[in-house]
Amino acid sequence: MKNKLSIILRFVISFGLLLLLLWIMRKDAKEVIGILKNSNKLIFLSAIGLNIPLSVVASYRLKLLMRGQGVKLLIKDAVYLTFIGYFYNNFLPTAIGGDIAKAYYASRKTNNKMASYAAVLADRILGLVSTLLIALLGLLFIGRSMDNKLIVWAVPFVFILTMAVISILLKKNNKFQETIPEKKGIIHAMKTKALKLYAAINFYRNKPRILIEGIGISLILQSMAIFSTYLFVLCIGGNIQLFRLFLVIPLVWAVSMLPSLNGLGVREGAFVYFLKGYIGAEKAFAVSLLWLGLIMLYSVIGGIFQLLYPIKLKGENIND
Repeated sequence: MKNKLSIILRFVISFGLLLLLLWIMRKDAKEVIGILKNSNKLIFLSAIGLNIPLSVVASYRLKLLMRGQGVKLLIKDAVYLTFIGYFYNNFLPTAIGGDIAKAYYASRKTNNKMASYAAVLADRILGLVSTLLIALLGLLFIGRSMDNKLIVWAVPFVFILTMAVISILLKKNNKFQETIPEKKGIIHAMKTKALKLYAAINFYRNKPRILIEGIGISLILQSMAIFSTYLFVLCIGGNIQLFRLFLVIPLVWAVSMLPSLNGLGVREGAFVYFLKGYIGAEKAFAVSLLWLGLIMLYSVIGGIFQLLYPIKLKGENIND
């Protein structure tokens, strides 16, 4: 019942906010359409061309984290998993649906379920940390000028909360070495799986170099995504300093983490809220639509991979 209510809530938030935004922008619909029609197609294609290779970089981060779990994964298989994640992110009614699908497909061939799930979870956490780090940097420069103080306080709160969770996950615990007694019952089975996953994530405490490399890759990914946004702004005739986007866009990503259907509605509203003061609400909404189109493109590619190569992954355990 709780899962159903959570799903319903996410749908209501996503489509409710999106419909609200469309209603607010209804008088400017023709102008927004005109902006998109008159956009610089060459710059737009440059932004697309920049983003697709970034998926390979994101895939390498997953490959790296898999190696930290003692699982060897070919880069082409990591790319496959990444796009499968994009596909399911947009069609499963949960913000982590893509991650679950990604971990499931990885575990089917690596024969190491907990290692696969731990690597995918670590991948998600590192992405979150890098987003919050850049968002915090942005707040240092523009936090005082923001009217919405809820966001000013929410970002550091979420960062502190995230770091607290990470410290717990990586805390040294010798109990992981103990054998879990066999008992019957659903509750015990769930507890056992949770402890095994906890132990698998905790294994990264012995791999600090991998974590540092992962954060470094995440920061590069975030920086290039922000530059892609800059290209989107340029292609619709907007004018804003690139440095300013490095301060603003991470806040868009941070707000997009609120419960929704893969950020739908929340993300578009955040784009308008944070960019309208620089390029106007109409162009800000146009940029959000371009990002939505890019996300759907990723989903289409992931769907094609899903159809052509359902579970053709190769992986093997290694001693790292």
